[in-house]
Amino acid sequence: MRVPIRHVAGNVAWSTHGTVWALWRVLGSGQAQVSQAARVRHLHAVSGLVKHLEGEAMLMSLCPQVDPATVGEQMLEGVDLEASPRYVAMVDEVLDRLEQMELSGRTDWLAVPLPASRLQAVRAAVAAARSEVETWLGLLPAPVSAAEERQRLAQAQRLAAAWPGGLRVRPATSAEVLWIYGHSARRGVWEPSLPAGGVEASGRG
Repeated sequence: MRVPIRHVAGNVAWSTHGTVWALWRVLGSGQAQVSQAARVRHLHAVSGLVKHLEGEAMLMSLCPQVDPATVGEQMLEGVDLEASPRYVAMVDEVLDRLEQMELSGRTDWLAVPLPASRLQAVRAAVAAARSEVETWLGLLPAPVSAAEERQRLAQAQRLAAAWPGGLRVRPATSAEVLWIYGHSARRGVWEPSLPAGGVEASGRG
């Protein structure tokens, strides 16, 4: 299955169909210790935003696989290991059990198609079609220009700046964008871990 994007820059992805998407990670939704009332308020805030956005915005709830070793590292972070032998032994026991289980987390993402003028839409569609033909012929597609990257990234930033302050989001990294697009093709099989928030990458489908 071919990933349906031809270019990624920051949290913006250019699809093979001509639409340009911006993606954000919704923060605070996957915390187990949050009260039910807080979860309901958060859900209402997110759903209210999605309803008022232009275009076919999507709210995606994805479950990345969790490495038991990562859980163990988080449990030991900041702990004086020499002064806490019983705690270290408990962590080892927990890891032994976790390694026999299939672990997953939950992450929420907001994907919004960036508005485009009629001329921009036509140019994007033509560029996407040309890229598809060049890829089919075995040629390297023409890259998205740096000027267009800056324009779309700034557009995504302005869009998010107008959202209500009660909803906590951050721009997805390009590595996360690539992981999201690949996630649907890997459901039910082993997949790479969700990249850390600070990891950047770029690529074409």
